[in-house]
Amino acid sequence: MMLPNAVHAAIFDMDGTLLDTERLYLRAISEACSSMRLEGDDGFYLQMLGTPWSNCYALMERRFGDGFVRERFDTLFEDRFGALTRDGVPVKPGVRELLAHLRSRSTPMAVATSTSGEIARRHLERAGLLNYFAAQITADMVKEAKPAPETFVRAAEELDIASKYCLALEDSPAGVRSAAASGAMTIMVPDMAPATAAERSVCVAVVRTMYDVLDYLIAAEPASPA
Repeated sequence: MMLPNAVHAAIFDMDGTLLDTERLYLRAISEACSSMRLEGDDGFYLQMLGTPWSNCYALMERRFGDGFVRERFDTLFEDRFGALTRDGVPVKPGVRELLAHLRSRSTPMAVATSTSGEIARRHLERAGLLNYFAAQITADMVKEAKPAPETFVRAAEELDIASKYCLALEDSPAGVRSAAASGAMTIMVPDMAPATAAERSVCVAVVRTMYDVLDYLIAAEPASPA
């Protein structure tokens, strides 16, 4: 891995990147739909990765037609997701270590997520991560959601760092397109959707876990004088 510029800031997607919540979201969505006798396959639900709720609703309305009643779905989803996260919000491997390293280097950090502000802050706080971030750009703060670049552009602006000096961490194809289009140095850490040639073509690297990102940043630091 080689980055084209020095890292002056880091911008993280939340679900599937910081938090191991994507599979919980999709499981809760699938089970809520099943309770309404609406069935979709894995490929259908995977289309929702990294996208805002407006996109998820549109996908379900197109597929299920009049059988999809949003108010009923919302109640079932909230009940199921609440049960799945009752014992806490899981954090992805290597995230705590990477955040601690960046903080030790005084690197400013932001979250760029397709989740609403209220939910994002609640999940980050429950996971013990909220205080790492100087800014959170959420779905209700942008006009154009991912894969449009606005979420990452706004995050860089909030940190007052040019996008080309921002390291962006993403797990989903939509998120990768958003981050790369903003001009940020984008690393994909795939979660549920594997990296394709399209994602690899716009990323500076595709890695397995946040530990790989941490190892690279440590290795790239200038050696201490003897």
